[in-house]
Amino acid sequence: MSVQEERREYPRAEVKWPVTLITPEGQIEGEIENFTPKGVFISCEEAPPLERSFRIVIKVPGRQTMNVAGQVIWSTVLSSDEGGARLGVGIHFTEISEDNLKFLRQVLEQSEEKQS
Repeated sequence: MSVQEERREYPRAEVKWPVTLITPEGQIEGEIENFTPKGVFISCEEAPPLERSFRIVIKVPGRQTMNVAGQVIWSTVLSSDEGGARLGVGIHFTEISEDNLKFLRQVLEQSEEKQS
């Protein structure tokens, strides 16, 4: 049995932030579970489009809404029941402002300090 090697470039910060994915097919509501400066992991009930970039509105409590763009790089089913499936979606940022990137890095640093 082999040990899997960590392939992530950055550690992840665990959060619970509401998010809206704005796609050509409509809006998808979800929640960010964790993030890095490169992207987010979102749980949602509908799958966003796989082929193209879309807008992402991140609602960070106590802060102005963040507007970024991203593209799905992977997805999985987190849970399935009578009410439907809950999906997990890994999204890579394709567009993010320097201010938003700086904020995410600060939150990540604070998260790492708490874990130490």
